[in-house]
Parts: sequence; C-alpha cells; structure tokens
Amino acid sequence: MKIIVFSDIHGNIDALESFLELIDGMEYERVYNLGDTVGYGAGPNECVDMVRKRNISSVTGNHDDVIVGRRDPGRFNPDARRAILWTRNELREENKDWLRGLNDFIWMDSSLGKALLVHGSPVNKDEYVVSASNAEKAFISMDEQDILICFVGHTHKACLWTQGIDGSPVFKPQAECDGDVKLEPTMKVIVNVGSIGQPRDGTPDGCFVVWDDVRHTMRFHRFSYPVERAQTRMKDAGLPGFIIERLGGGF
Repeated sequence: MKIIVFSDIHGNIDALESFLELIDGMEYERVYNLGDTVGYGAGPNECVDMVRKRNISSVTGNHDDVIVGRRDPGRFNPDARRAILWTRNELREENKDWLRGLNDFIWMDSSLGKALLVHGSPVNKDEYVVSASNAEKAFISMDEQDILICFVGHTHKACLWTQGIDGSPVFKPQAECDGDVKLEPTMKVIVNVGSIGQPRDGTPDGCFVVWDDVRHTMRFHRFSYPVERAQTRMKDAGLPGFIIERLGGGF
C-alpha cells in the first residue's frame, strides 16, 4: 500500500493546489495531513476548505491550536503572533470548528507494524525532533508503544531519523535520500515529511513523502509552486515582511 504524508500547509493555497495537482497523477491508497493547516499564509479558509473537500485525514498542529484558542499566542514570536491574530479574524467559524475537531494523532496499522502520525513527536505533539537527544527520547517512546514508524512535521525540515544497530539515532537529511530509500523493518524510524507550504531546509520547493508499507521504502518528493503569487497574497493581506521573505528563501 502506498501512503502519502504531508504537513505544514500554513495557509499557502498556491502550494496546496500544486501539491494536489501533482498527487492526482500518482498512485496511492491513502493520504494524511500532519497539521498546521493554517498560520502564516494568506489563504487559511481556502486551505481548510480544500482539505475538507478532499476528506483528507488530518491531525492538529500548534498553529491550528493557537488560532482556535486552545493556547495563548504569547509563546510565539511577534511576526508569528501577527499572522495568528490575522488568521483568527479571517477564518470562518465552520473552519475553526473543523480544526477544533481534529485529534492530536492518528494510529495506522500497516503490513509491517503500527504507525503513528503526529505533528511534532511521539513524546509530545509540540516537541521538535531536531537533535539526537530528541530522537533518542522519541525512539524510547516508540519502543514503549510498539510503534514501528512515526511520521512528523513541525520543523519544516525533511529528514529521516533511523535507529542504529546499537539503538542510537542516525540522522539523514532529505538531500541525501535519493529515490526509494529502503528501510530496515526491525529498526524504528522517524520520518519528518517537511512542509508543503513553508519549507525551511534551504529551498522554497514543497516536500512530502510516499511510504510503501509492503516494500518498506520511503521516497521524498519535492515540487515547485508559484511562490511569488503566494507572497503577493501575503503582501496584499498585510502580513509581516519576514514571513513573506522566508517563503522565497526556504529558511
């Protein structure tokens, strides 16, 4: 079974439309969204409408939570707070209700074992897996819950964390993952699927993954979209200059 997993649309309707057009020409059985459907971008309603229309299984992200009032925006930087407050005002109530109804994680049974889909980490949905110590804690949690593979987003940086023979985490950035990456079925793996709406790994191109749970292979897909159009939407909405600029630089 081929499974598409993506994350962090962040209100970028131009990226989302390009992504959906691309996968419409691909073979797959399921598609999952790992959260932060809104936040930063100028098309929050359009993005939620599209995900709802497609009936894409989704989890909630930290930006989704703060925009619907589950947490205070004080922990976010000033530019992110401005975008959050703008999105809160812009988002229709029916779309806020949809976000409120999302779960923190999705469990999926595969032919190889149990898979977890969550925004940040199997330890905590808001934790960033950005270091070997984070990954080690995540692998311990996966061992305790008998999880073979965990899909995350949140960092906007696509990569793999695999479990070495001695149990220690091994990092592999997306740039080093060419074609179908064969995974060891006896070792845990954390897949950061990157971001389709605001990548931060040095390129503006969106990223998602396709997992073949029979062959246990992972393939990262990068795609281009009309970045300047997305930036123009953000400028017209009066969103902060820094988050507009970073969209073009992938930083």
